[in-house]
Amino acid sequence: DQLIGLCIRPSLEMVVAILGVLKAGGAYVPMDPGYPADRLAFMIEDSGVPLVLSDGELPLAQAPLAARTVRLDRDRDAIAQFPAVNPPAVVDGSNLAYMIYTSGSTGRPKGVAIEHRSTVELLHWARRMYSPAELAGVLASTSVCFDLSVFELFVPLSWGGTVILAENALALPSLPEASRVTLINTVPSAM
Repeated sequence: DQLIGLCIRPSLEMVVAILGVLKAGGAYVPMDPGYPADRLAFMIEDSGVPLVLSDGELPLAQAPLAARTVRLDRDRDAIAQFPAVNPPAVVDGSNLAYMIYTSGSTGRPKGVAIEHRSTVELLHWARRMYSPAELAGVLASTSVCFDLSVFELFVPLSWGGTVILAENALALPSLPEASRVTLINTVPSAM
């Protein structure tokens, strides 16, 4: 249930970091590198994360952080020194999977903690609702800071599909993998 901050742009490294946190028994707290510095600082302080994984300089680098920052771009050699042992999975449905912050439109943002059981139920629902052909290439274009990203990432990974990352759904026409997309799950305004 240890919360770990992830401030990583959409990429393969982001997906690997999420899976790594979960495999280690932790829960991820997604933080968009494009968020204002004060929002990121609030999320780090409010969540109490002891560690933030980042793929670059955090926009709040000048402010003192209670959390340690590990930069995937700069700290690769140090990370490679750790054992490559596959740790045993030691979580159950009641353990935390992730914590997503609300927009804060009604005041301050609030962290909403989600247990594994909720995500697993979503995965099984998706398997009942969508065919393997539909799940073959799921567009992942939603910010990891929104709950729709859980569907876009974990449903195809759980049921044999492919995650096709894009900056946003509007980038689909210029995406090299556009012809491989078999399912788009997005908000109506993007459609």
